[in-house]
Amino acid sequence: MNPPRISICIPAYQAEGYLPEALDSVRAQVFADWELIIVEDGSRDRTEKIVRSFAGSVLQSVRFLRHEMNRGLTTTRNTAMAAAEAKWIAILDSDDLWTPDHLQTLWARASAGDAELVHGGSVLFDSETGRDLEVRAPDTRAVAELPVSLWEGRYIIQPSSVLLAKALWEKVGGFNSEFQHLEDREMWMRCARAGARIGYTGRDTCRYRKHGAAMSAQSAAMAEAAARVLDQHLDWEIVPLPRRCQITAEAWSAAARLRWRTAPAIARRHFRRACELDWRARWWLHGCLCALLPDRSPTAR
Repeated sequence: MNPPRISICIPAYQAEGYLPEALDSVRAQVFADWELIIVEDGSRDRTEKIVRSFAGSVLQSVRFLRHEMNRGLTTTRNTAMAAAEAKWIAILDSDDLWTPDHLQTLWARASAGDAELVHGGSVLFDSETGRDLEVRAPDTRAVAELPVSLWEGRYIIQPSSVLLAKALWEKVGGFNSEFQHLEDREMWMRCARAGARIGYTGRDTCRYRKHGAAMSAQSAAMAEAAARVLDQHLDWEIVPLPRRCQITAEAWSAAARLRWRTAPAIARRHFRRACELDWRARWWLHGCLCALLPDRSPTAR
């Protein structure tokens, strides 16, 4: 038998609460030439039972894999994508959803042959109420200014909105397991630096779930990851060096401000890095103040 045109890859960790709805959105796809690969990342809930039941309800191939120990989102995504038999891979997180025309729209854009990574827009919705909150999609200016807009963070690509060539995933080495936050942005930047062309469908076909408590609790880690991504790609010469240093320094300063009440030692390091890139007196002074504050982080107890 010929391999499917698209491999759908879903990483799952304690996913039983939202996975059935995600799978329902896969079943509803107008484009039907796909296989599904789900990798459970060391959790022991009803995920496997849910997947087995789903497999019995569709004609397409459904494979369930498992990490015996938890290895994190990025590694789990890579495990699923390594197992993909299709030339194109669609990413879907276990708590996100697709509109019925999602794969069809992505495939039509990919079939144009001028992009190795294609994506749609995403509608952010509240997990508790189901209410739509905002649309996350690049505007006309961001599309025109690729890849500068990608580096600056103005070009937004949600993972669950993406269809990419498996050859591209192999070329760049997959997702970087050193990043557990913003690993997607870091991945897209490596794809662009490797010469990959990015195509946008112009359709909002992904529904991205917002978990309010988790988002606020992880804000400091997200800010640090944003600074690390920029620092890692500081040598990308698509933006003038002073501008690169300024934006990266501001990112480190933002991360420091979120840390200085609970982890001033970490905040001080962030302020120091900001000053190394773009010295400002207030950052230097804030770093000095951090040395006088008690460290309330868990590692300090």
